[in-house]
Amino acid sequence: MYTDLKNDDRLLWFAMRATYRRELVAKRLLDAAGIENYIPMQLKTKMTMGRKKKVLVPAVHNLIFVHTTRNIIREFKSRVQYLQYMMDYGRGEGGMAPIVVPDKQMEDFMAVVRTCQEDLEYMPVGNRSFPQGMKVRVRGGVLDGVEGVIARTGKSRDKKLVVTLSGLVSVATANVSPGEVEPL
Repeated sequence: MYTDLKNDDRLLWFAMRATYRRELVAKRLLDAAGIENYIPMQLKTKMTMGRKKKVLVPAVHNLIFVHTTRNIIREFKSRVQYLQYMMDYGRGEGGMAPIVVPDKQMEDFMAVVRTCQEDLEYMPVGNRSFPQGMKVRVRGGVLDGVEGVIARTGKSRDKKLVVTLSGLVSVATANVSPGEVEPL
C-alpha cells in the first residue's frame, strides 16, 4: 500500500536499502539519532575457530525499515548516502514513489519474526514457489491478531502462515493449527 506522502509530519514505515550490506551500520546511526527502525533478524549457526556458535544476522541483506516522518528521513538520508528508498516504479509523481508499508502489515511482520526466529522461511515476493492460499487471522497464542495466508511453501508439505509486506518480502512461519485461525 502506498500512502499520500504530501503530509510530511505523519509517522510512516519506509522500506529502505542500505547498500553493500551496511544495514547494521545504518541501524546504529538511526538508533543514535533516536529514529525507530527495524531489521528482520534470524539465528544462524556459524563456525568460529572450530566451534559452532549461534548468532543473530540480518534475514534479508540490505533491507531496513525506518519509522519516521518524510522530513526527518529526507534530512537523515542527506547525511547517510548509502541509505536509499526502495521505490515502486508504478506509483507517484513521475511514475515512482518510495515504498511505505502500512502499520498493520509491519506489526504483523515484526510479530512473526520476533516469535519464530529459527524456523522462518524468507521469500522475495516475486518468488511464487507456494500457491495462493486462504486469507486468515490467527486467534490466540503468541501470534494473536496476525493476518496472513495459509499456504504450502516450496520447502515443506505442511501448510504455514505466510505474511507478506507490500510487494517486498514474504515470511512463512512454522505450522499453524487449523483451530488457531479464522478465515477472513
